[in-house]
Amino acid sequence: MSAFAGFAAFDPSDLPPGTAERLTNALDGKGLAKPLTRRLDGGVFVFRQRVLSPEDRFERQPVLGGGGAVVSMFDGRLDNRAELLDALGLHSPANTPIPDGELVRAAYERWAEEAVPRLLGDFAWAVWDGGPRRLLLARDHSCTRALFYTRTDRFVAFATGYRPLLALPEVPREVDELAAAELLLTCSDESGRSFYKGISWVGSAERVIVSASGVRGDRLWEPAARPPLRLSDGECVEAARAVFEQAVACRLRIAGPVVVGVSGGLDSSAVAATAASRLAPGRLHGLCVVPDETAPVSVSGWRYADERPYVRALAARYPNLSVEFLASIEPEAIERDPTALFLQTGVPMRGPGNLGWFLRTLRRTGELDAGTLLGGDLGNLAFSADGLDRLSELRRDGAWGRFTREMLALRRTQPAVAWHRLVGNHILRTLPPGAAAQLRTWRHGNVPRWWRGGAINPDFLHATGLDKHYARHGIVNNDWLAAGGRVALMRYSLIRSRMMSEGAGALRTLTGVTMSDPFADRRVLDFCLALPADQFLRDGQTRSLARRAFADRLPPEIASNTRRGAQNTDWHARLTPLRDSMAADIERLERSALASRLLDIPRLKGIIDRWPKDGGAVLHDGSDGTLFRVTLLRALHLGRYLRWVEGGNE
Repeated sequence: MSAFAGFAAFDPSDLPPGTAERLTNALDGKGLAKPLTRRLDGGVFVFRQRVLSPEDRFERQPVLGGGGAVVSMFDGRLDNRAELLDALGLHSPANTPIPDGELVRAAYERWAEEAVPRLLGDFAWAVWDGGPRRLLLARDHSCTRALFYTRTDRFVAFATGYRPLLALPEVPREVDELAAAELLLTCSDESGRSFYKGISWVGSAERVIVSASGVRGDRLWEPAARPPLRLSDGECVEAARAVFEQAVACRLRIAGPVVVGVSGGLDSSAVAATAASRLAPGRLHGLCVVPDETAPVSVSGWRYADERPYVRALAARYPNLSVEFLASIEPEAIERDPTALFLQTGVPMRGPGNLGWFLRTLRRTGELDAGTLLGGDLGNLAFSADGLDRLSELRRDGAWGRFTREMLALRRTQPAVAWHRLVGNHILRTLPPGAAAQLRTWRHGNVPRWWRGGAINPDFLHATGLDKHYARHGIVNNDWLAAGGRVALMRYSLIRSRMMSEGAGALRTLTGVTMSDPFADRRVLDFCLALPADQFLRDGQTRSLARRAFADRLPPEIASNTRRGAQNTDWHARLTPLRDSMAADIERLERSALASRLLDIPRLKGIIDRWPKDGGAVLHDGSDGTLFRVTLLRALHLGRYLRWVEGGNE
């Protein structure tokens, strides 16, 4: 991903001195080329290129158009280049191709803001039109790019990250406490809120127009049920394969080596297998993080900790897939002290406990001179949806015979723990509301759902109304098993994806590597949204579509596996050396007005005091360590960020 930032005053004479230097100095990140700057009346625009595709070598952004009145900056990849070139009447020679940045500039000059819905791919785009003194900001629907802006009566400023905006004296640095709490509780809404009160976020699939008269925006794509496709099972499988292979092919338009993060799961394995077939006999680098073989691992019964047997079976099928297993036992510098992360990105991470697990893959990708890492993280939203919402549809429609047969079939195919949880949830749905509430109390006690596993200060939660906000927007309060649950999960993950976009951007700044997922392709998602639930759950077989569609390219060990891989399973061995420093940090948080206001410091102290003495202790109590590796580490990381904010963000 490239990076850009800009500042435009609504009055051309109102450009503060030093703005260009501040934006340039703050626009940083690994793998970025030297900054290029354009100046217009009352505006300054800075772009730093990161070469990801062959056409990127010909980019010269910011791109001027409109007789010098328009400046366009584009970070991304267009997947419908041929369609756009035809519509614009342009020719792109093989030896000097038209880069994507120039192509979208031409699209803006032809269609203005209506160019945005014509773009297909992963992108963040900004266009300043100096005639009407108006800014267009747009993002695609995926979680791979981020775009932020600040507007006052005098100016608008924007950037692909927080730091350039925070470098401007005109932009306040006051943290948005609700946004910080949302990260801790995983309950973001669709408000456009960011971590800073003075900065707004351009949401997924959004188009925002900013001018002196105000801001208006709209969403150009929504996860919602599509008109159903009338396909036989065989036709459905063939259509699924075709749209997926098209998505993989688009993401193989890469400058440099092709690297894929691979595991034993259906999704990343399908990406690796499809890419290997298309590249053969060319080489595909596969990277797989595994727990240290000498360290005890914590993992629940229906998951597995070690990907090696599955990945080796996949590599045996594709000789051009060269797999490297990466151990994660050493703590990362960011886990020891995240200040460098805050300084470079201005944002905390949602999953700090997994940093040591995933950073190894990203750093190794960079060492291979690759700028893109392929993966399958969003597969569960697409072909690999488990289809369990079909049970609610059958119950809603009174199809009790089919409902019973599916439940009994699931008993045979699913691990016991998962099946008993499923039965309990569906029993609750058949009871009157009062009886269901009483049964939940018996199961969980009189503890509010937001509190189980949380570390928010209860006084802050009630005083701010966050408990009501969480009840509406918290991910654990979304009923994924209800009819339409697939759509609800997709909407939550994509439309309210600020934390995911921020995290992806932060990791890219640190490592110089852009993550790319074929399952996030809009054509893949639209296809899956047009399929009935029985394509995903059939005869007790969850993820049925993926198993059938990828049976032609995956070994049976992967295609038939019903267990899930677990991440960060050797966390105890990696993080125990940091236990004393974490305890000391919690003591420091107690002296921070902002951190102690948001966080339940006594609870954090209680958790750190219960830190397991060895990995075996975690295994013996039947836990996967969620209280320590998620609840504690996420709250501690957020607290460190809040202390840094109090210090002035310098």
